[in-house]
Amino acid sequence: MTMKLPVRLTPYIKTRYPYNKLKICRRCNYFTVLGESECPVCGKFALQSAEERAASALRRSFWRSRFIVLFITIVGLVLSGSALQTTLLAIGGTALLALLWTMQRRSNPALLRLELEKLFHREAYTLIAGLANDRETAIAVFHNGDKPLAYEMLREIGALVHTDQLRIEQILLLQSFVLRKDMDLMLEPLLMDHFNPDLVEYIGELAKIRRDLLKENTFRYILLYEAQILKMEHGESILVGVAGAAVRMKRYLTLYPYLVLRYARKLPKDRFLRLYRMIQSYPKSSFGPLYEEVMSVYNERYKWDEDFLQTNK
Repeated sequence: MTMKLPVRLTPYIKTRYPYNKLKICRRCNYFTVLGESECPVCGKFALQSAEERAASALRRSFWRSRFIVLFITIVGLVLSGSALQTTLLAIGGTALLALLWTMQRRSNPALLRLELEKLFHREAYTLIAGLANDRETAIAVFHNGDKPLAYEMLREIGALVHTDQLRIEQILLLQSFVLRKDMDLMLEPLLMDHFNPDLVEYIGELAKIRRDLLKENTFRYILLYEAQILKMEHGESILVGVAGAAVRMKRYLTLYPYLVLRYARKLPKDRFLRLYRMIQSYPKSSFGPLYEEVMSVYNERYKWDEDFLQTNK
């Protein structure tokens, strides 16, 4: 049996958009999510954020349009044939320039997003190559023995690269660690579209220490591959743990009642007690067959249990 490593992981810093951490080198034009100021490709301290690159291009576009308006106004003033024309052109040109300036300022957020889209489309090949280089750097760190750092690097890349290969690499690293409740762990970004036993094992671990990370997508994944999970060595205990996590909220009980129903008899006492209390807190019709199963287990095992008797008072 492989010994798991006790590690300390750096908390993941979330951003509004995944590309907020993406940087571009001003020298070699490579993209990266791993560098702060030094480019991991060329080694130059020339990294800037993708938003800064797009904002710079947008500012140049703004100034070009302003200079065009200003140029047209100046030409008009030079060619004007009277003082009235000069006055009208000066007023019109100033008003147009002020209007243009105001419109650009108000539309700046939307235009910045469009400029970012253009940047990513224009530099698609370089972007892919840069993120591939980031992954190779993380793999090299792994081979050098620093598994926690390798995972943290893959985690950053995974915010932008959504491939099952990258998810599997993160899960395998996580499964080599001693997972604790105080760790900054994640699950939703690691879910896949096919059955993966390592992912299932990881879900089973989280069902013990971080039930709050198991949400609707996880329950749907477990239900979809329940038959394959039952064939795993500890498959049934994983399913029991997931059913216990579903007891957290009434919403999960109403959405996935049969998942809980099938493993209600095997739930630990504390999880079954929570389930019983939730069942008792709402009308019987809210849960259908699940209500009948819970009451059956209650009558068989816990009818005279002090904790349950206190619930009924």
